[in-house]
Amino acid sequence: MLSKPKQNKIAIMSQDDEDWERHTEHINSFPNIINLNVGGKLFATRLTTLQRFPDSMLAVMFSGRHDVDRDSDNNFFIDRDGTYFHHVLNYLRDDILPPVHCAEEVLKEALYYGIDDLIDILKSSPCLFAEYTVRENIRKRLVCYNYVRDELVRLARLEAEEDEVLISNVRLVTTKNQPIPRDLQFSKQAYKQYYRKFKTYESFEKCYGQYYVHIPAEDVVGHPDEVMNNVAACLHHDLTHIGYKCTQKSEGSYVDHKIRTVTWCDDEFHVCMSCHVFKFDWLSLNST
Repeated sequence: MLSKPKQNKIAIMSQDDEDWERHTEHINSFPNIINLNVGGKLFATRLTTLQRFPDSMLAVMFSGRHDVDRDSDNNFFIDRDGTYFHHVLNYLRDDILPPVHCAEEVLKEALYYGIDDLIDILKSSPCLFAEYTVRENIRKRLVCYNYVRDELVRLARLEAEEDEVLISNVRLVTTKNQPIPRDLQFSKQAYKQYYRKFKTYESFEKCYGQYYVHIPAEDVVGHPDEVMNNVAACLHHDLTHIGYKCTQKSEGSYVDHKIRTVTWCDDEFHVCMSCHVFKFDWLSLNST
């Protein structure tokens, strides 16, 4: 059998290489002055300004390794709201920071464009330090923070819908399972003495009501007595920030000078470590 000449394969590969070279030449040919259309707002800046931070999205876009979309006027197009983009350019040009009143919005842009230096500066600024450093550290103390926040809202809505209430009350409860020590189980007197410290309930519902969010103590980083007041305050801040009219207060762990405990056997002895009540006022929400 006759085989195909190898020259044809080589020739085809050479043609492919030439096509790729012409393609990359087209990509790499950025002018020194870049005209940008960011969500309908027009900007002009130097190519070197956009390339200032090599790991940023803008530098990668204009690195020559990617095609960049253009609009009908041949401006390079970025599909992003351009309201605060001039603050991003001001920082890239001259390290100018945005005014306090829009610092958080500019931070969102810096996060989108991956400008790490600007992100770090804004997160450490006086107006954003509490939100993006202090409160974020508090949120990390709860392994399931976002789930708990969403569950508080879900249960509050459920109570308003099913029970037709104007104000929903949802409890945030932290417990630690402390099985009764085995040695106490062999002495009725010691067993009764141990039990006297606790106000026992046979279920979480009977102890805390139908609408509650339960957090095992192992999901809290640190001791719940010290951590959960700050976590509850942070949750309240986040809920009001997104528009819910709610309050929160600590109910404590005691009832009639005894520790609230949920138990149905000696190995399941869930001692209350903290309890906070979140009250959602739906009429106040609608009146604003």
